[in-house]
Amino acid sequence: MKIRNILLTCLAAASLLLTSCEPEEQPGDGKKPVTPGTDPGTAPGTTPGTRPEDPYADLSIYGPLKSYVDREAYPSFILGVAIDGDTKLYDLAGQNFDEMTAGNAMKHSSVVKSNGTMDFSGVRNFLAAAHARGITVYGHTLAWHSQQQNTYLNSLIQDKMIELPESTGEAVLLEADFNNDKHPFNGWGNGSALTVSDGAFKATNPSAMQQWEVQFAHDFSRAFISGEEYKLKFRIKGSGSGKLGAGFQIVDGYKSAGDFPEVQFGTDWKDIEITCKCNAAGATRLVFSYGAFAGDIYIDDFAFIQPDVSYEVISLTSEEKKQVLTAEMGRWIAGMMEVTATKVSAWDVVNEAISGSDYDRDGYYDLQSAKWGDANCFYWQDYLGYEDYVRIAIAHARKYYEQFGGTKPLKLFINDYNLESDWDDNKKLKSLIHWIEIWESDGVTKVDGIGTQMHISYYENPTTQAKKKEHVVKMLQLMANTGKLVKISELDMGYVNNAGETLKTSQLTARQHKAMADYYEFVVRQYFEIVPPAQQYGITQWCPLDSPDNSFWRAGEPVGLWDLNYNRKYAYAGFANGLMGE
Repeated sequence: MKIRNILLTCLAAASLLLTSCEPEEQPGDGKKPVTPGTDPGTAPGTTPGTRPEDPYADLSIYGPLKSYVDREAYPSFILGVAIDGDTKLYDLAGQNFDEMTAGNAMKHSSVVKSNGTMDFSGVRNFLAAAHARGITVYGHTLAWHSQQQNTYLNSLIQDKMIELPESTGEAVLLEADFNNDKHPFNGWGNGSALTVSDGAFKATNPSAMQQWEVQFAHDFSRAFISGEEYKLKFRIKGSGSGKLGAGFQIVDGYKSAGDFPEVQFGTDWKDIEITCKCNAAGATRLVFSYGAFAGDIYIDDFAFIQPDVSYEVISLTSEEKKQVLTAEMGRWIAGMMEVTATKVSAWDVVNEAISGSDYDRDGYYDLQSAKWGDANCFYWQDYLGYEDYVRIAIAHARKYYEQFGGTKPLKLFINDYNLESDWDDNKKLKSLIHWIEIWESDGVTKVDGIGTQMHISYYENPTTQAKKKEHVVKMLQLMANTGKLVKISELDMGYVNNAGETLKTSQLTARQHKAMADYYEFVVRQYFEIVPPAQQYGITQWCPLDSPDNSFWRAGEPVGLWDLNYNRKYAYAGFANGLMGE
């Protein structure tokens, strides 16, 4: 998932319940549960493979979800759930599922500390919870750009400062003449665009806003020195008269660390030389603001300078950074495999590698990158290379899995979201398949399977919903056609009404809950009908419970199969009916 403390927030305690008002089809009052039975402890009452005549009449007659999987017909299928929870949630998982995925415990930032030490106690506790309930663990995740220990990783590749006996004059920290049609900036706000035109950098803002609402910036690997003075030199003009702001910024919290004098510009080229002291520690971003100006700003002969330098800055080369981070990824994966190899034999080896845009216009989406991504993330692929990134992660995983005693066949998945996208005819999945072909073209790398997250919604508009279902089918067909294992890795569901509004759990009627249940049944059934048994890894429900109102993940939405009081919902019946088939 795009940003993520997903499961922890999804499962947070709250007192939100679902409605059971059947005939009037009115929004629930948040006080009555959908079903008379609760889990854990509801006694099974149906025979696996036998669909109740009225699947919604009494949800307590259903057995545990995993009892409905036909193990003879689908011997490889694993029913999973994602958990970051307490004993009650672990018990729920043990009774209803075959496998648990850790929402956060096995991610880089949950294990690696800012000084590089690794604490696997949370991983061991999660493994023990699964073992105590007789179910397996799916590993999530070895390589990702989000939830990384950025402080430590950036420290490994930052510039080195060597003190000199006396001042040596100026140090140019960033310089660009734009004659190579490239520029060193990232930008955001108001649909603005950053390009190079006729050998000059061009920043375009379509309409006037607050100055800070449209910006471009450059992020440095080493923090500016608090109390030190820095200089900007460049030429500037605009399509009209306006102002450009510049300053230092601490990325965490977007805090100012000093502002340069505001630059006035007109339609003729103007030479600028301004200085500013950095006034706070930890600033790594040089940021420019121009939201109040509507039009084009042109900048040329740009230089960012530190005067009166008393030290020499030594930067690692690109190849040196790749070597350092290849070794660090190996250290991280080796540590994880030492703890898990005898207990976990399937992993999201790389999570969310594919962006949603074709920046180089080759017909396929590019990989995620700091060039168009989130400045708070750490993009391994920017240093290891688009082709080698996944190859390196897979090589480390296979090496250390075997070294630390893994004996079952290791299954490595590439996991991503929006693979069922109808707006681009599954282009993200097609792009992922293309990239897998590239990664495997070395004749060594092997991707065992594809995981599709499927954070979907039921759409009340019948035309929209039909299109969504059509592309779920296309997704499963495309995945099956690769010959690789197919896993629905993070399934959950919201509800969008005819007005295009995403409804909260407390707003849903019984009819709407049943519509969601029918969509769950459709998704699960299509998986069994389209994916050959030999390619079925299984389905994992991402949120067992509904999301509370204070969650960071689909806040207040009906994403679970149980409500927040552990009452089964109609979605539970839909999921079970899908597992039963016809």
